[in-house]
Amino acid sequence: MKLSYFHIVLLYCLKQFNGERSASAIYHLLKGKKSSQTIQDGKLFNVSHMFSIFPWLSRVQTNAAWHDMVKEGLIVRIPDNQLIVTEKGRIELETRLEQCPFPNNIHGWNYGDIGRLFWRRLSLLVQVVSNVAYERKDYLPVTKNQDDLDWVKMFLRHIKMSKTELNKNLYTEIYKALQEQSDRGAVIFVQKLTASKKIGLTFEQIAVKEKQDSHYIYLLFWGIIHSCIELQQLKVDQFPLFNEIIKDKFQTEFLTSSSKKTKNYLLQGKSISEISSIRRLKESTIEDHIVEITLHDKHFQPWNFLSKKDYLVIKQTIAKLNTHQLKRVREALDSNFSYFQIRLVYALMGRKE
Repeated sequence: MKLSYFHIVLLYCLKQFNGERSASAIYHLLKGKKSSQTIQDGKLFNVSHMFSIFPWLSRVQTNAAWHDMVKEGLIVRIPDNQLIVTEKGRIELETRLEQCPFPNNIHGWNYGDIGRLFWRRLSLLVQVVSNVAYERKDYLPVTKNQDDLDWVKMFLRHIKMSKTELNKNLYTEIYKALQEQSDRGAVIFVQKLTASKKIGLTFEQIAVKEKQDSHYIYLLFWGIIHSCIELQQLKVDQFPLFNEIIKDKFQTEFLTSSSKKTKNYLLQGKSISEISSIRRLKESTIEDHIVEITLHDKHFQPWNFLSKKDYLVIKQTIAKLNTHQLKRVREALDSNFSYFQIRLVYALMGRKE
């Protein structure tokens, strides 16, 4: 059977996890489950860019893909429901990535959610402005999302420029952003847009035109979207309209809402047991939050829970074993340290990458 690029993405993640996480961990990563464990896995195994790139993913799809690859001898099952890449699978992965490199501008963790919102608003705005220019009112909006429809109405009501100026400026920003992309990427982006006299194509339709796998087209497109947002962040003054589109939703602190609440209590000097009692959560859940905070907040120091001496001992053991398996590390340390302390060390190591 011919593997789709979706199979290649799974194979890539499996290679990165190196048999140290289950197939479910990959499913949660690609779907974008905002749990402390999934977020930490993304950092520790250098796959944060894959976070939430397939939010529509189902278990049925991933299970079928794993089955396909086991059947083809590209992966094998090992105890504890783990999967590892075979030599045949490694060669297949390298060959396909050489033919179709993974988009280097895609970053699901940083831009996954905001990227989808950016595209919905931008594509709707382009459609509306285009139809206004041609004085057309009888058209169906490209999205049924009421929040996006309301946002565009509000935006057009308060924007301090004529519709002609808006049309011109929007075109300029899109053109400027696409100049930074590959020719193929720019073509894919434009083909997705809907205007007054043009209906945007599906990924499958573009794939047929480009003679390429639809999953690969999908990833190239979202790479362009993520690149547009990164450009806007780096050159705010050059992309004022892009900034307007996302400024009410963009966040720079990448913590789950529950971890943010725990962080506030930590800053007040509360202990794990106190926070657990106040929030009515298990102490293990509060520990999850602390590991997540340690991983993503470089100003947060977890020395109340881990001495610097113990940090060095655990870090040296991790480096010696070259593993992300907590159990192996703890056994090598004669169970003198808790799983929580070992996870904190991984978090401190991960945020320095």
